Amino acid sequence: MKKINVLLLVLLLLAFAGISAAQTETGQVTGKVLDPSGAVVPNAKLSLKSLSTNLVRSTVSNDAGIYLFPGVLPGDYELTTEAAGFAKSSQNVVVTVGARVGVDVRLEVGRPETVIQVTETAGQVNVETQTLSTVISRQSLADLPTLTRNPYDLVATSGNISGGDPSGRGVGYAINGQRSSSTNILLDGSANNDEFTATPGQYVPLDSVQEFSLLKSNFTAEYGRATGGVVNVATRSGTSEFHGSLYEYNRVSRLAANSFDNNANGLPKSVFT
Repeated sequence: MKKINVLLLVLLLLAFAGISAAQTETGQVTGKVLDPSGAVVPNAKLSLKSLSTNLVRSTVSNDAGIYLFPGVLPGDYELTTEAAGFAKSSQNVVVTVGARVGVDVRLEVGRPETVIQVTETAGQVNVETQTLSTVISRQSLADLPTLTRNPYDLVATSGNISGGDPSGRGVGYAINGQRSSSTNILLDGSANNDEFTATPGQYVPLDSVQEFSLLKSNFTAEYGRATGGVVNVATRSGTSEFHGSLYEYNRVSRLAANSFDNNANGLPKSVFT
């Protein structure tokens, strides 16, 4: 009997560990449904539609007017809300990797067939956690220059980051003055650490990364392990439309200036392609 109880405990711990790991990759959208006076609206129907895949998820607000969409992949979404006696409301929501987005919906009195499109909203503020983070978006990954084509090099674009750690561990940067080896590296919700060398277990191509977040302070319990920071990478997924990319990176000595040291010593610039 004792062995059975221990086995059940182990299975429960593994189950909760799986849930905790999944929370690091995906985000969530939550908030309250309110009427014009600020009173809560229970039993409102809400749907969250992905603008890239057209996948639609639905839920209903509870007696306190609160709704929740857990496990939301990073991307752009349309949040639609309906309730009896109110006009339908629609607004866009951006979910980043691991983010908990709070969106309160205010319904206007009107006919159900009337749709109110909310086009201008205040900047989304993280009111669900105290985590301080920086998100490196897909646009930044495409636009920022990276000679190494290594997405982890863009960690340096955030504040309170130092590249002075000579060990080269972690992602090559010290976060919050800690050793670079104290950085936890996640890939699609799973640990991506080489525990022997304290470096990334698997380097990922820049073009396969959707975005990543750099958690620098007060990150929540599901991340664990790190004392310096967490680099949380989400890879790209498919969409409802065919798409691809074509590019060329060209760096030649004819278009480059000579270095300061070469000029100071009367040396010509080196030839490279």
